[in-house]
Amino acid sequence: MSKQTRSDTTFGSIEGAAEYLGLLLESVNEARVDLEAETALSSAPGMERRREAIQLAVYKLSQLKQHLTTSHRLLNDLRTIRRLLFAQRQQTAPFEAAAEAATGQFVATAEAAPLSAEAPPSLPGTRPTAAGPHRAQARRPRPRA
Repeated sequence: MSKQTRSDTTFGSIEGAAEYLGLLLESVNEARVDLEAETALSSAPGMERRREAIQLAVYKLSQLKQHLTTSHRLLNDLRTIRRLLFAQRQQTAPFEAAAEAATGQFVATAEAAPLSAEAPPSLPGTRPTAAGPHRAQARRPRPRA
Protein backbone atom coordinates (compact mmCIF):
# COMPACT_ATOMS: atom_id res chain seq x y z
CA MET A 1 0.00 0.00 0.00
CA SER A 2 1.55 3.29 -1.08
CA LYS A 3 1.51 6.39 1.04
CA GLN A 4 -0.38 9.33 -0.38
CA THR A 5 0.49 12.90 0.37
CA ARG A 6 -2.20 15.19 1.61
CA SER A 7 -2.45 16.97 -1.75
CA ASP A 8 -3.18 13.64 -3.48
CA THR A 9 -6.31 13.00 -1.41
CA THR A 10 -9.78 14.33 -2.14
CA PHE A 11 -9.62 16.98 0.55
CA GLY A 12 -6.00 17.94 -0.01
CA SER A 13 -7.05 21.28 -1.45
CA ILE A 14 -9.99 23.64 -1.52
CA GLU A 15 -10.57 22.78 -5.16
CA GLY A 16 -10.68 19.04 -4.38
CA ALA A 17 -13.19 19.57 -1.60
CA ALA A 18 -15.32 21.79 -3.87
CA GLU A 19 -15.27 19.14 -6.59
CA TYR A 20 -16.32 16.48 -4.07
CA LEU A 21 -19.19 18.67 -2.85
CA GLY A 22 -20.27 19.16 -6.46
CA LEU A 23 -20.45 15.38 -6.91
CA LEU A 24 -22.43 15.05 -3.69
CA LEU A 25 -24.88 17.69 -4.90
CA GLU A 26 -25.42 15.74 -8.12
CA SER A 27 -26.09 12.56 -6.13
CA VAL A 28 -28.54 14.36 -3.85
CA ASN A 29 -30.41 15.75 -6.86
CA GLU A 30 -30.62 12.30 -8.46
CA ALA A 31 -31.89 10.75 -5.22
CA ARG A 32 -34.50 13.48 -4.89
CA VAL A 33 -35.79 12.87 -8.42
CA ASP A 34 -36.01 9.14 -7.66
CA LEU A 35 -37.90 9.79 -4.42
CA GLU A 36 -40.35 12.13 -6.11
CA ALA A 37 -41.08 9.36 -8.62
CA GLU A 38 -41.64 6.98 -5.69
CA THR A 39 -44.06 9.48 -4.17
CA ALA A 40 -46.25 9.21 -7.25
CA LEU A 41 -46.22 5.41 -6.99
CA SER A 42 -47.06 5.43 -3.28
CA SER A 43 -50.30 7.35 -3.74
CA ALA A 44 -52.27 4.10 -3.69
CA PRO A 45 -54.56 3.43 -0.72
CA GLY A 46 -52.88 1.71 2.21
CA MET A 47 -49.48 3.23 1.40
CA GLU A 48 -49.82 6.33 3.61
CA ARG A 49 -46.97 5.35 5.89
CA ARG A 50 -44.64 4.77 2.93
CA ARG A 51 -45.68 8.09 1.38
CA GLU A 52 -44.94 9.92 4.66
CA ALA A 53 -41.53 8.24 4.89
CA ILE A 54 -40.72 9.28 1.33
CA GLN A 55 -41.86 12.84 2.03
CA LEU A 56 -39.61 12.92 5.09
CA ALA A 57 -36.69 11.63 3.01
CA VAL A 58 -37.35 14.31 0.36
CA TYR A 59 -37.39 16.96 3.08
CA LYS A 60 -34.11 15.70 4.56
CA LEU A 61 -32.53 15.61 1.10
CA SER A 62 -33.58 19.22 0.52
CA GLN A 63 -31.96 20.18 3.82
CA LEU A 64 -28.80 18.31 2.82
CA LYS A 65 -28.80 20.04 -0.55
CA GLN A 66 -29.06 23.42 1.16
CA HIS A 67 -26.15 22.61 3.49
CA LEU A 68 -24.01 21.33 0.63
CA THR A 69 -24.76 24.44 -1.43
CA THR A 70 -23.80 26.65 1.51
CA SER A 71 -20.60 24.67 2.03
CA HIS A 72 -19.77 24.99 -1.66
CA ARG A 73 -20.20 28.77 -1.42
CA LEU A 74 -17.97 28.86 1.66
CA LEU A 75 -15.28 26.96 -0.22
CA ASN A 76 -15.57 29.44 -3.09
CA ASP A 77 -15.15 32.28 -0.58
CA LEU A 78 -12.07 30.60 0.88
CA ARG A 79 -10.62 30.14 -2.59
CA THR A 80 -11.20 33.84 -3.33
CA ILE A 81 -9.60 34.88 -0.05
CA ARG A 82 -6.61 32.65 -0.76
CA ARG A 83 -6.21 34.22 -4.20
CA LEU A 84 -6.39 37.71 -2.71
CA LEU A 85 -3.81 36.85 -0.06
CA PHE A 86 -1.54 35.25 -2.63
CA ALA A 87 -1.85 38.28 -4.93
CA GLN A 88 -1.18 40.60 -1.99
CA ARG A 89 1.87 38.55 -1.05
CA GLN A 90 3.18 38.85 -4.60
CA GLN A 91 2.57 42.61 -4.62
CA THR A 92 4.36 43.17 -1.30
CA ALA A 93 7.32 40.97 -2.21
CA PRO A 94 9.15 43.78 -4.12
CA PHE A 95 8.65 46.14 -1.17
CA GLU A 96 9.93 43.54 1.30
CA ALA A 97 12.99 42.95 -0.89
CA ALA A 98 13.68 46.69 -0.98
CA ALA A 99 13.26 46.90 2.80
CA GLU A 100 15.73 44.05 3.29
CA ALA A 101 18.22 45.79 0.99
CA ALA A 102 17.94 48.98 3.03
CA THR A 103 18.49 47.30 6.40
CA GLY A 104 19.56 49.76 9.06
CA GLN A 105 18.34 52.82 7.18
CA PHE A 106 15.46 54.96 8.31
CA VAL A 107 13.02 56.35 5.83
CA ALA A 108 10.94 59.29 6.97
CA THR A 109 7.45 59.14 5.58
CA ALA A 110 5.83 61.98 7.52
CA GLU A 111 6.85 64.48 10.13
CA ALA A 112 5.22 64.39 13.52
CA ALA A 113 4.89 67.23 15.99
CA PRO A 114 7.58 67.12 18.67
CA LEU A 115 6.55 65.63 21.98
CA SER A 116 6.47 68.06 24.87
CA ALA A 117 6.51 67.58 28.61
CA GLU A 118 3.51 69.87 29.02
CA ALA A 119 0.17 68.45 30.02
CA PRO A 120 -2.50 68.46 27.35
CA PRO A 121 -4.95 71.34 27.61
CA SER A 122 -8.18 70.74 29.47
CA LEU A 123 -11.38 70.43 27.53
CA PRO A 124 -13.91 73.24 27.89
CA GLY A 125 -16.28 72.58 30.74
CA THR A 126 -13.81 70.37 32.63
CA ARG A 127 -11.57 70.96 35.62
CA PRO A 128 -8.37 69.31 36.76
CA THR A 129 -8.57 66.64 39.46
CA ALA A 130 -6.20 65.52 42.18
CA ALA A 131 -4.98 62.80 39.81
CA GLY A 132 -3.49 65.48 37.58
CA PRO A 133 -4.47 67.81 34.79
CA HIS A 134 -4.74 65.02 32.24
CA ARG A 135 -7.59 63.38 34.14
CA ALA A 136 -10.22 66.06 33.93
CA GLN A 137 -13.76 65.58 35.17
CA ALA A 138 -16.83 67.16 33.69
CA ARG A 139 -18.49 69.77 35.87
CA ARG A 140 -21.85 68.78 37.18
CA PRO A 141 -24.42 71.39 38.05
CA ARG A 142 -25.15 71.49 41.76
CA PRO A 143 -28.69 70.70 42.81
CA ARG A 144 -30.61 73.67 44.09
CA ALA A 145 -31.48 73.46 47.73
